[in-house]
This record gives sequence, structure tokens and C-alpha cells, in this order.
Amino acid sequence: TPTPAPTPAPTPKPTPTPTPAPTPAATPEPTPAPTPAPTPAPTPGPASEPSAEEQHIISGTVTMVVNTSAVDACADGDLAKAFLSAQAKVANVSESAVTVQCIAGNSSSSRRLAENVITWRYRIIVGSEDQANDIVSLIAAKNETAMGAEIASFLDDDSQYKTVTVVAFTPATVIVATVTTTTTTAGPDSPRTDDSPNTEWEDDSHAHTPAALVAVAMAMVRATLTLSH
Repeated sequence: TPTPAPTPAPTPKPTPTPTPAPTPAATPEPTPAPTPAPTPAPTPGPASEPSAEEQHIISGTVTMVVNTSAVDACADGDLAKAFLSAQAKVANVSESAVTVQCIAGNSSSSRRLAENVITWRYRIIVGSEDQANDIVSLIAAKNETAMGAEIASFLDDDSQYKTVTVVAFTPATVIVATVTTTTTTAGPDSPRTDDSPNTEWEDDSHAHTPAALVAVAMAMVRATLTLSH
């Protein structure tokens, strides 16, 4: 019997070569932001050249009759503080903006000063024309009785000046001052109470220019009592 031919072994399929994973691209490093150049500090001006500042100064007087001697009234710190506080309230400003000075007698009279008449001079310093205009109007709106009540409201009930009588005002006026030096004004704890005129009030060292606001200053004298009364 013939021997059968051997069955050939099947040819194996070729094993596919694995596809390599793609190599990720390298992440570039961030470009650093440029360093800004330092801002140069401003060069200060010479110390001998201070900057100028414009101030608006409202001033006027209030005359009143007291039940003590005029000299004693001007020396009374509580009365001075009450007048300063009342003036600040009427003008709607802080007390630090107000300076006051007491003069024994009526500053507008050339006759012998009455023993129980005092005149308060006040100055109010603000920084704008509009505010100065408003203050002039506020002061003009007060009469003698209302001003006396404002002063009394800042006095203790047992104060001998509680019944102070305001008898006259002078018109509130405004000047513009160019200030180039540091100045100090009396605050609420140290009001001016000089019993004689102070030339600082007439001959200020600042450069003064009359303001257009003076035109709106209104006369506030509504009642004047002669010293003989």
C-alpha cells in the first residue's frame, strides 16, 4: 500500500510589528515677562519754595451787653468758648475753623466804653468761594435774639452770662488770603479773649485780595442800643 504524502504544516501569519506611541512634543518654558523699569521718585522742590494756598476769611463783629464788667466778661473762658461754638454752629463749620477775640466796650464807638458792653470779633477760614458765600448768608439770616439764644445754649444753666443780650452785628465780609506759610489759629479749647484790639486782625502778614463775595455781604445791624441805655 502506498504511503500517503505528508500534509504540509500551515504557514503562520506574520506577527505585526507594534506601532510605537508618538513621542509628545516638549512643552516650551514660559517666556518671562519683562521687568518694568522702576518709577523714579519725584524730586522735591526746594524747601524755600512752599506751595501757595488760597483761603477765604469771613469776619465780622457781634456786640452784647453783659451783667458783669466788660473786662471780666472778656476774661471768662466759658463765655469765649460759648461764643466760638455758637458762631461755628451758625456758620455750619467746625470749631477749629473759627477764631474769636473779645474787646471790652463797643469797638465802633469813640465815646467812653460802657462798663458792661463787649464786642466779639470773629474770623472763619474756609477753602472755597462757594462755602464763604453760604456762610455770609447763614450769618445774615440770624437776628440778635437768635444769636443770643445760640450763645446761651452753650453755657451752663448756672452761668452768670446765661441771659446775655446781643444788641448789634456788623456786616460779615470776606477777603481772599494767599497763604505760603504754616499758620496756627486758636481752636475750641483756646479761644482768643484779648481785651484790647490786636493788630494781627487788621495787618495780617498774608497777601490779601478783596473777594467778589464782599458784594453779597449783607448788613446785619437790626437794632443798636446807645450806651446811655
